[in-house]
Amino acid sequence: MKTARLFLLFSLVALIGALAIVPATAQDDMSEFVFAHSGPIRPMDAHSHWYGSTHWMLRLYYDCLIGRAADGDGYDAEAAHSWEAVDDTTWRFHLREGNTFHNGEPVNAEAIKWNIDRVRHPIGDIPLYQQWAFVKEVIVVDDLTVDITTEQPHAYFEYDVSYNGCELIPPAYFEEVGQEEFNRNPVGSGPYTLVEFSENDRYVFEAWDDYHSGRPEVDRVVFQVIPEPSAQVAALLAGQIDMMTGVPVPDRENLEAADGISLLYGSANVMYHYYARSSTDGGAMSETYPGYEPATLDVNVRKAISHALDRHLLAEVHGAAEPRLARVCSYYPEGFADKYADPDVIAEWYDPDLAREYLAAAGYAEGEGPTIYMDSPAVGRGGSAKEVSEVAAALLEEVGFTVDLTVRDASAFAVEVQRSGNNREMMLAALGCGPALLPLFYQCDWSSANDAICVEEWDEVADAIQVTIDMDARLDLWEQWWEHYIDYAQTITVFEITNVMALNTAEFDFSPRADGWMIFRGLAHADM
Repeated sequence: MKTARLFLLFSLVALIGALAIVPATAQDDMSEFVFAHSGPIRPMDAHSHWYGSTHWMLRLYYDCLIGRAADGDGYDAEAAHSWEAVDDTTWRFHLREGNTFHNGEPVNAEAIKWNIDRVRHPIGDIPLYQQWAFVKEVIVVDDLTVDITTEQPHAYFEYDVSYNGCELIPPAYFEEVGQEEFNRNPVGSGPYTLVEFSENDRYVFEAWDDYHSGRPEVDRVVFQVIPEPSAQVAALLAGQIDMMTGVPVPDRENLEAADGISLLYGSANVMYHYYARSSTDGGAMSETYPGYEPATLDVNVRKAISHALDRHLLAEVHGAAEPRLARVCSYYPEGFADKYADPDVIAEWYDPDLAREYLAAAGYAEGEGPTIYMDSPAVGRGGSAKEVSEVAAALLEEVGFTVDLTVRDASAFAVEVQRSGNNREMMLAALGCGPALLPLFYQCDWSSANDAICVEEWDEVADAIQVTIDMDARLDLWEQWWEHYIDYAQTITVFEITNVMALNTAEFDFSPRADGWMIFRGLAHADM
């Protein structure tokens, strides 16, 4: 009898899943919000990639166990209505009774276990990111209760449980249709259903009446891929879209003056840094440039670069940024904003004379310095990458460096330099700025295409951070970690990007999130 019921369930799930995406029908009385996404948008299988800007969209369609609060203070209930730490290595989640995926499949403890175990123990050659590497075991306590255990205390457990790849997909439907078909006809459990999409072009979502926390206020949300900022501006002025991010400096005044359009400012949760090669390991660098020894292998050269850069000037060149010394955004306590984001401290850090002293310590005669090969994209997050690198090169030359700057378009830079590890000496990198994973990136056992870093004392501090639950004690460890980071000077932080957004405020109300994500779960109509 049990087998017969399971067969019936799987047949029903497959039928409903096949009907999960239907063409959107025009309804004049439906409110529609159109967001311009720069693209590309990655596949709908949320476990298969960590592309944050794709997860903006996926968070409309999928629930996680919990979500990050928009103001950056704590976490929101999603599939789990409550949760608690049972002990230092066990977290218990209490699921919502009657909650289902869009196709009617239950969001229960078995579904949670299947989702996490799918990533922990991938089958075949399906590429899955190890979002759940810190998990030891997922235990089904009962139908609506699940325990997640870890090998050791995990300080950033809630953060990681709500990070990229946390999205829940329906097990029975996925196993019935497979990954390829799932990407064509996905099924989620979030506040919106996907009713129409053309891959990497237009994605249309409609509010789900049966969402556990109530039907969203805005009826329809559309993600429209428009790669060029100038085209996004034109579409906004023409009333074809309702919001864009990364508004170029020359267009801000015109958009601000347009009726019904306002500029919003918030953290992009992204920083600009320069990677300075500290080893020839990692990526294809040693094969591409056999026998070449970067000048930046000498830590004194790397420190000279750091002190030669006027971060206030570079932030001004970018047009919407705040200078920084550390790689965690200032709203996180781990970012130590009173020190590493303090304008006076950063102004004092710019010291051309000290930069020349470090070059002298590296063995270079007064007024002379090494040749530095610098790689940069033409346009980065928020634009102006080329201009920022040109000014950075000029600042380095002022203290004695000779800079050979190569600027590529963004796609060529990503393929030829960043992903392949062909950064020869110095590379501009736009990176997220959350604290949870950051210490791992500088450990001996972390695999990176762009450098290989191994400092055992630094590793020890990073390991301690990951298992220290008490926040005050963890911040003490972070202070030690930043001392290593600054002293090693492999990642030279420049500034935190301010996201300049333009919104149709005549019709919609949106508050920028602390984490910079464009998630429209809380989107509302403007007060009339």
